[in-house]
Amino acid sequence: MPVLKTWAALSALALSGMAHAQVFAFKDWAVACDNTRHCEAVAYQSEESDSAPVALWLSRDAGPDAPVRVQVDMDESEDSQQLTLRLGTTTLKGISRGQDLSPAQTRQLLAHVLAGQTLTLADGAKRWELSLAGSHAALLKMADVQGRVGTPGALVRKGKKPEATVLPAVSAPKVQAATLPKTTKADEALLQPILKSITPRDCWDDLPDDSGPDTSLVRVSSTQVLVMRECGRGAYQGGSGVWLANSKPPYAAKRLELPLPQGKTSDYVMNLSVTDGRFASYEKGRGVNDCGAGYDWAWTAKGFAITGAWSAPLCRGMPGGGYSLRTFTADIAP
Repeated sequence: MPVLKTWAALSALALSGMAHAQVFAFKDWAVACDNTRHCEAVAYQSEESDSAPVALWLSRDAGPDAPVRVQVDMDESEDSQQLTLRLGTTTLKGISRGQDLSPAQTRQLLAHVLAGQTLTLADGAKRWELSLAGSHAALLKMADVQGRVGTPGALVRKGKKPEATVLPAVSAPKVQAATLPKTTKADEALLQPILKSITPRDCWDDLPDDSGPDTSLVRVSSTQVLVMRECGRGAYQGGSGVWLANSKPPYAAKRLELPLPQGKTSDYVMNLSVTDGRFASYEKGRGVNDCGAGYDWAWTAKGFAITGAWSAPLCRGMPGGGYSLRTFTADIAP
């Protein structure tokens, strides 16, 4: 049946972000590194734990002597402001959720991460237990991708190799974004005529008009518009096709392949949104508070250019799908 076929495609695409960059999972930890060699890691409570959702996030840019950023967070339903981290016999007080730890706190936490089994986050009687299973492999992977193994700055497998031997950051690609004209009421009146002109009609086969598909139109130049139509829908999300069309007959609408990292493309965009001339998608792996991946694009003189991508390979019930790990970035010029 077309609907089942479409939902299978949605589920497969929702996991595709994890295949477009260096993304790894190690027990209760996950790591992702992007096209600039920037790396991020995230850890959660173990699946066997009775702890409410809790997360530890680490981030490190490429290059010698790059500092490590660390944050902790928990279920958004909690309003805790000042938390206590218990690292074995060491206690760190005055921790704010979602805020960077100080350099001194970061050093103490990382020392425990490599030696302990769990760390505890507390707010009075409330406690959250975060797993350190997989931490050594995750931090080693970060060090390997960034060329830090054997150097003094490595978090694991330190050595005496000069810090200058660490791999440098790779420059992010530059994208010259076009300034989009304002989409007018007259432009919006083009939506239905253009949709009716589109062939082939496989998008309509999977999601007929009587299913109430989401549709929209955005003007991208004085002579062309983008038309978006939902082509498939599952329990928690929908996927759309995007066509470039003339704004006067003959419309000659052409379905576009949107670029993904590593030279890949897709003509099926999940949960597409357009804000201030920027295009974004978010792909849920299964449903509410579950893992997913996302992409951002800008419209240029040559069409779509990808400007960002992220993945949440683990989430463990954290609201919004947990911490998103960056897998691609670009510098955007207006």
